Amino acid sequence: MRTTTPPPVSLPAHRPDSGPSPLRILVTCDSHAWGGLEREVVWLSAAWHERNHRVTLYLSRGSRIESEAKTHGLEVLTHSHRGLLRMLDIVRLRGWIRSHRPDIVHAHESRSLRMLSITLPLAKSQSLLYLTRHMGLKHPRRDILSRMLYRRIKRIYAISSYVARGIREHLPISEEQVRILPPGIRHQHFATHPISQREARSQLGLAPDTPVIGMLGRITAMKGHREYLLAMHTLMKQGQSIQGLVAGAADPEPLEQDCLRDVYALRQQLGLDESVHFTGESLDPRLAFAAMDIFAFPSHLESFGMTAVEAMTFGLPVIACAAGGIPDIIEDGQTGILIPPHDPDALAQAITGLLAAPHLRRRIARSAQSSTHAWDIRHIASRYESDFYHDLRTAGQRLPTHSLPPGGSA
Repeated sequence: MRTTTPPPVSLPAHRPDSGPSPLRILVTCDSHAWGGLEREVVWLSAAWHERNHRVTLYLSRGSRIESEAKTHGLEVLTHSHRGLLRMLDIVRLRGWIRSHRPDIVHAHESRSLRMLSITLPLAKSQSLLYLTRHMGLKHPRRDILSRMLYRRIKRIYAISSYVARGIREHLPISEEQVRILPPGIRHQHFATHPISQREARSQLGLAPDTPVIGMLGRITAMKGHREYLLAMHTLMKQGQSIQGLVAGAADPEPLEQDCLRDVYALRQQLGLDESVHFTGESLDPRLAFAAMDIFAFPSHLESFGMTAVEAMTFGLPVIACAAGGIPDIIEDGQTGILIPPHDPDALAQAITGLLAAPHLRRRIARSAQSSTHAWDIRHIASRYESDFYHDLRTAGQRLPTHSLPPGGSA
């Protein structure tokens, strides 16, 4: 069931001279990492910017997301997390909000709410506040502090039905305030094949004619690299002529580095050093996808599964675990294959089935690719935009009258 899928409609670019005036949007994200959440923040902000809204991002100083946002031509304010400097950040943000009067404040992490709960009242701001939750919740947050932090929020967006369940069960939020809206991808980018399979395999040091079963993403304990290696070992013991590709790296944090060492040790223990290739670094996902015949995504629990959607958009058949947000994007047997989590034998069996049936691989890949138009970042940006305008009207606030030239620049 693809319950989070918006209808694939064609949307014109927003123009200042047709319909409501452009919005002034402040987007906040405290993360220093670079993954699906952070890419979504940049891509969504860039999509709003292209629709002529005035977008400013409030980001951690020196973070990867700061540099990526600037690369996309977005306006960026930065802050620090250090002691007294945090108080100065509050003063600066208060001043910025008072002078720029954003219509919308959109947070992508709950911890951003702490600063916003202080600065918005200090600035006497009437901005509407939204939160997009990218992660599931396991424990209740209904204490006095949580109620204070969440009471101003107009709406919480959940990126999947799995995340929405956690919000409804554990946060002091009404049912009417929760909406499921998945992340978006740059559809045209991932639907374009800049390199042939043979060229990609040559660049990555892979055999040109042997099927490639691949993974892509950060190397962490939950991503299922152990199950992938065990499945590859089983298949090769059965005499399957295949090779593996693991594209991605681990963050420098000690836990992820420990996981990386464990994964390399398991590869050596299973005798897969020559048959499963690790890139050892992040690379253009399309280069990795181009080399693959089947994309394995045995992550134990994904809030959504953006990498799986990107692989589907590229035209690969995907095998993923039926956990978290994955059932929202993959219909078993139609747009992919679902298996139980923590089950390398099920993964091996699913790979065997696809290798033995090229027609099934092609049918699933075509169906999956067709389904991903709905996750185009432009459609997702428009869904948010419609909510913002609707909520401004129902809140009794005047629609913005900012006079902005095309492109959203001041």
